[in-house]
Amino acid sequence: MSIDKHRLPQLRRAAQPGSRRQDVLRKGLLAAGALSSLSYVVATDVLAASRWEGYRGTEQMVSELFAVGSPGRDVLVPFTWLYTLLFTVFGVGVWISARGNRALRTGGGLLIAYGLWNIVGGFYPLTLGEEASVPMHIVATNVQLALMVAAMSFVAAGFHGRMRWYSIASLAVSAVMGMVAFMAAPGPNLVLGIGERISIGVFLLWVAVLAVALWKRPATGGEANA
Repeated sequence: MSIDKHRLPQLRRAAQPGSRRQDVLRKGLLAAGALSSLSYVVATDVLAASRWEGYRGTEQMVSELFAVGSPGRDVLVPFTWLYTLLFTVFGVGVWISARGNRALRTGGGLLIAYGLWNIVGGFYPLTLGEEASVPMHIVATNVQLALMVAAMSFVAAGFHGRMRWYSIASLAVSAVMGMVAFMAAPGPNLVLGIGERISIGVFLLWVAVLAVALWKRPATGGEANA
C-alpha cells in the first residue's frame, strides 16, 4: 500500500490547533506569576498600608500588615487566597514549560509548594502586641523562605546564560537583605523596613522575569538557553 505524501502536511496542520491551545494555556499560567507580583505590591504597600494611619513602610515589616489587629488585615486575608491561587498556578506553568528539563521541573514543583505554603502560613500570623505569636510565625516564614531559595536554585540550574546569572544574583541579594532585615528586627528602623522590602521586591521581580523568559520560548525539551 502506497503512502500519499501530500496528506502529511494536512496531518501536521490538524495537530496545530491543539498545540496552540496548549501553548495559550501555558502562557496564561505563566502570566499569573507576573500578576501575583503586581497584586502583592498593590495589596500590601498600597491598599493595606493606606488603612493604617502612621504605618511607615520604610521602617516596619510587611508581616505587621498581615498581623491580627492590623487595620489592613481585612484587605489582606482575602488577598492571601488570591495570591496563593495565582502563584500556585504560575508554578504549574513553570512545570509545564520544563519538558525534558529536570532542574526546571523541580523548580516548578518547589514554586507550587511555595505558593501552597501560604495556606499554612496563614494559620500562624503575628498578633500585634503579643510576643507568643512570634515563634510559630518565624517557623512558618522560614519554611517558605527555604522553599523560595530551593526553587530559585533549581530554576537557575535549569537555565544557561543570562537567566541563570540573573537568578543567582537575585537569590543572593534577596537572601542577604532578608538576613539583614531579620537581624534588625523587631524595629521599627530603616534597616528592617527597607531591607525586607528589597528582599521581597527582588523575589517578586524575579518571578515576573522568569514568567517572561518562559513565555518567549516554546515548551520543548532540553535546558533553557535564555
